[in-house]
Amino acid sequence: MPAMAQGPVPLGELFPSDAGNQKALLVAGTGMDVVSGSELSAGIAPATLKLFRGGQVRICPHSGLSVSASNNGLMLATGAGAVEIDYELGAQAVDVLITPDFNVTLVGPGTYHFALGVSKKGDTCVKPMAGNAAGIAFSELLGTGTYKTGVDEMTLFPAGKTDGHKTLTSECGCPPAVPVMRAEAPTPQPAKEKPAAAPGERVLVASPQPPSSAPADQSGQVHVQVDAPFVFSAKPAINQPYAAARLQVSSLPNVFFVQEEVDPVVLKQKTPEVSPKAAPEPTVVAEQPKKEKKGFFGRVKGFFGSMFHR
Repeated sequence: MPAMAQGPVPLGELFPSDAGNQKALLVAGTGMDVVSGSELSAGIAPATLKLFRGGQVRICPHSGLSVSASNNGLMLATGAGAVEIDYELGAQAVDVLITPDFNVTLVGPGTYHFALGVSKKGDTCVKPMAGNAAGIAFSELLGTGTYKTGVDEMTLFPAGKTDGHKTLTSECGCPPAVPVMRAEAPTPQPAKEKPAAAPGERVLVASPQPPSSAPADQSGQVHVQVDAPFVFSAKPAINQPYAAARLQVSSLPNVFFVQEEVDPVVLKQKTPEVSPKAAPEPTVVAEQPKKEKKGFFGRVKGFFGSMFHR
């Protein structure tokens, strides 16, 4: 029976990376199979190629990577963008990473963990990361220049040339993840109690309603009106047998009433009442004894006596 045709052997699996957790657990069998000749790219978030032989390659946002198998290792290629290599090579294993200006050679045995980036102008940077234990060899594609970096050497090759290399002072590789900001529910504040007014103190409360006019009289309100009674004494002066009282009445003509000697007058005063309505004037009742009739001259004498000895 003829042998059944077999497909290409997968080199690894591609996983969408969690931008906030670079070391998220990647469960085998849950990613997309990647075979030789695949071209991979990442969008706004990084992606991770997990190799079946061990290790991984992280593709930074807006970057691409092509993967092919070779006799002794892998051939990787990238354009403008950035990738992060993190794996270990055994003896006699050789991987090649191709950029627009360089061949980057990784020779085993060795542990490689570094970031490599290429700008649109051709500037190429390399930045060793934690755990890197081997140097990286650069050779120009369109020239003869070569350069091998140290284990901890951060290097920048301006315009893709080894002659002008210098120490890297800027970032290289994938940008740092933006922390996720979580909004916390506001804590309910307890209602504030109104301070108690001190004795004799008034508390004013602001109100959006316009002030109303003065309220009309309400039932139950007491208006106090007190009329003081008019009290006089008709007690005669010492050694003066006569007394006279002058009354002024607006409705009558000015008339003087002359009276003879008058005995003391007893006045009864009615207690004033306080009520919602105006209290009537108290009534004064005078009780006088009967007067003796005297002549005309006696009355005149009593009148003038009361005027000068009043």
